[in-house]
Amino acid sequence: MGRQPLSCPFFLAVGLRPRPDEPEAELRALADFYDTVHLAEVVRLNEGFVSGARYELTEPLDDDAVPSWLAVYGIENADAARAFVARQGERRPVYTTGPPAFYRAAVVWRMIWESAGSTGAGELTPGKMAMIGMNPAADATETEIAEFDDFYTGTHLPEIVSGLGYDRGTRFLLWHEFTHPAPGSPRYNAVYEAEDPEPRPPGVPPLSPGPRAWEERQVRWRVKYRRAV
Repeated sequence: MGRQPLSCPFFLAVGLRPRPDEPEAELRALADFYDTVHLAEVVRLNEGFVSGARYELTEPLDDDAVPSWLAVYGIENADAARAFVARQGERRPVYTTGPPAFYRAAVVWRMIWESAGSTGAGELTPGKMAMIGMNPAADATETEIAEFDDFYTGTHLPEIVSGLGYDRGTRFLLWHEFTHPAPGSPRYNAVYEAEDPEPRPPGVPPLSPGPRAWEERQVRWRVKYRRAV
């Protein structure tokens, strides 16, 4: 389906939480519909969307603000992202009707993110990824936020990629929020991807200390997903 979603300048994240009491047969029907029909249809019916992929949470969290299923769609440029925002409401495309579990699942995330710097492989087909959503220190000045950005892209991303065996790390900025539990989506989203879907032994290498806005950052969520399709 074209260029991988997280290799694009923008991506749409749609996070679902299927009902915990959903029968296994209904979950299978939902996964089959999403993977074989809905992903491709969203890409086809939204101009400027180039690819879609679905992930499932690998470390379940008792947190209603975190989706257990995550669909990501690559968007080729800002014009396509703006056009998608403008098509919401009555102008949204009409998609194929899904199984009952599709409509019972809660939509907890729906945001567009813009790439703000990357290190590692330029293109890959990830088998797993980690996502960390955060805000800098609440009282950070513009100068401190610039220091935060420089440290995050130039120092922290490369340290995590090399130290934890990821193939790529990318920083994203929140570009548009449709849906996110209160108090809203964090400003930054770091995504670490690896082609190998198998987990690595635990352990974090020594990491460089950062500026104050980094050290006093507020992490909203830290999640790991395995690619489903």
